[in-house]
Amino acid sequence: MLVDMTTSKPPHKASNRAIWLKHQLEIHGTSYAKIAREEGVTRQAARKVVYSRSSRMEAAIARRLGLMPKQIWPERYPHDA
Repeated sequence: MLVDMTTSKPPHKASNRAIWLKHQLEIHGTSYAKIAREEGVTRQAARKVVYSRSSRMEAAIARRLGLMPKQIWPERYPHDA
């Protein structure tokens, strides 16, 4: 399945979302490494948020994309939908 990189709406499937997130960060002039430096965490900590929950990193990534964390990871925020 191809991932639509032109949309600002994240894919539902986690593996597709990982690809989409990396692309969106590039479009917005940033990267996991840059966010990690700005947040004072390792690059691995920034990337780990793709597959595991970290409210701090979810917020940091979402903020840079102009989105809310629940828009990127709706399954992590079922009561906020």
